[in-house]
Amino acid sequence: MNCAFLLGVAGLLIVAQNHCFSQCKEKISPANHQTVHYHTIPLSGKKEYLTLSRTGEERVLSYHNEQISLVYHVLMFTEMRFSSSKGNFSLYSTTSDRSNWQPVFILSSPLTPKDLEKMKGTLKIEILLPEDTKVFTFTPAKNELLNEAIACMR
Repeated sequence: MNCAFLLGVAGLLIVAQNHCFSQCKEKISPANHQTVHYHTIPLSGKKEYLTLSRTGEERVLSYHNEQISLVYHVLMFTEMRFSSSKGNFSLYSTTSDRSNWQPVFILSSPLTPKDLEKMKGTLKIEILLPEDTKVFTFTPAKNELLNEAIACMR
């Protein structure tokens, strides 16, 4: 009886540990061979999403869109507006990428620990592109995913 109980407890601990670590994904960067911790938050289906990533002390927020028709680099400092319960703020992309051989349009912005704290409680994100404005509202479930991603960035 005691062995069965201990095996059950050990099994629950292993499952709980895997669940805790499964939210933070890892990969090795082919460019610098460092470990990248990342988390993806879907915005609109599987083709539009945010990625928060951390390599060492560097943290980056990336907006990905596989359906956008822009084939050129957008202007530097494209605004990403956040409406949050902790106040409104903006991040500005420092890079954009889209080419014929790259099917995903990507905007990236560096993040500070202060930005991550402000992102908690996000209600809405607006991506202000030259030809379009993308608006995404956050449900409590989506906000929970964002908070999990923020926890991975520490």
